[in-house]
Amino acid sequence: MAGRVEVPGADRPRPPAAGARGRTWLARGGQFETQAAVRQENLQRVLQHVLRDTGAVTRASIARATGLTSATISSLVSELIELGLVADGDHAESTGGKRATILHVDRSAYAVVAVVVRARSLRVGLLDLTGATVAETTRSFAQAPSVDDVVQGVRELAAGAQRRLIAIGVQVPGTSDQGVVIESVQLGWHGVRVAELIEAALDVPAFVLNDADAEALAEAALEREPVAERLLVHLGEGVGSALTIGGVLVQGYSGRAGEIGHVRVVFEGSRDFCRCGLSGCLESTASMTAMLGDAFHDELDDASIQLLAAARGSSDRMALGARALSRALRMLSAMLDPEEILIGGAAPALGGVYLSMLHDEFEMYPAIGTRPVRIRYTRTGRIPFIGAAQFALRSELGVSWSAPEALQPAVIENSTPHASAPGQRAV
Repeated sequence: MAGRVEVPGADRPRPPAAGARGRTWLARGGQFETQAAVRQENLQRVLQHVLRDTGAVTRASIARATGLTSATISSLVSELIELGLVADGDHAESTGGKRATILHVDRSAYAVVAVVVRARSLRVGLLDLTGATVAETTRSFAQAPSVDDVVQGVRELAAGAQRRLIAIGVQVPGTSDQGVVIESVQLGWHGVRVAELIEAALDVPAFVLNDADAEALAEAALEREPVAERLLVHLGEGVGSALTIGGVLVQGYSGRAGEIGHVRVVFEGSRDFCRCGLSGCLESTASMTAMLGDAFHDELDDASIQLLAAARGSSDRMALGARALSRALRMLSAMLDPEEILIGGAAPALGGVYLSMLHDEFEMYPAIGTRPVRIRYTRTGRIPFIGAAQFALRSELGVSWSAPEALQPAVIENSTPHASAPGQRAV
């Protein structure tokens, strides 16, 4: 964004990156407490295996995968069952000895809440521990919702859920750091301690992330094996990016990695002024608003976006946007060497035409010593809650979803590995 808003206490030591170990662990009696480090890590390892292969994993298979003894695994599984995180299922097929018991994620005891905050709406989803959305609500507003609206939305949805809330993930447009929304132009939030306010009101751990980070985590959740290194660019009213390594966010020293929207990339000719007050910013040329006009906003559906893209002048502006974005991507790609680059936000609604423009611009001036990089659209448009929920789950318990059936979207993948053939997006 245009500049940093100083927040009291923002210079305090940073906690470990979300997902490295998990902030706390569930304890008997419905309280949160810190377990002995080794046992906590082993509980997480076992729970991760059950999350990954729920309905197909046994105590014996986890023992083989982890190298822990059968007695240790049995003790860990018993504790997870007692905590309400894991449940015994049917017996597996016999392999000649005693039939093993299949383990499942317990879907009945706990839930994670995901909140997607927009300038004109608020979406709240309740997800069970398989990642399936079991309830959701959407509210429209004449003006941007407040933190009180977020609290009320979560409270109303959770009231009849019959599940204890493990954590709340709040996705916002803008810059956030350690649960504080530093600046969100769309929401009019500046220096708002969102996580702290929600935790005080609901007594549930809360975590805040931006749109690009949420989309990157959602994409990683779809995969059985995480991509080694991935760069994602989110295009909407603004422009943001996120980097994941092995499915884990790289958040940077101050938690603000990926704030590329106000990096100047256009130097020649007439330059559009950006809302930050400067000219030539990536956002002022490559955002969806810059390409499609002021009629665009983040809550438009695909059909409305496609109508704007078909309007007079939009194709030329899309070409300029693709050129500006390709400049940024070439520099980022040369520096980071990602396995692939994803284009997300509202951009997938533009279809293969824009993706081909971007790929052609990207490949026009390849840097010596770099390799071709696959560029494709994201696949997460129909699973809006998973990024924020994944962030909350990983931050609180240190585990994450990995390609569960509940998360698989019915979307045909678009990509441009080395060719310019346009892809088609399923609708």
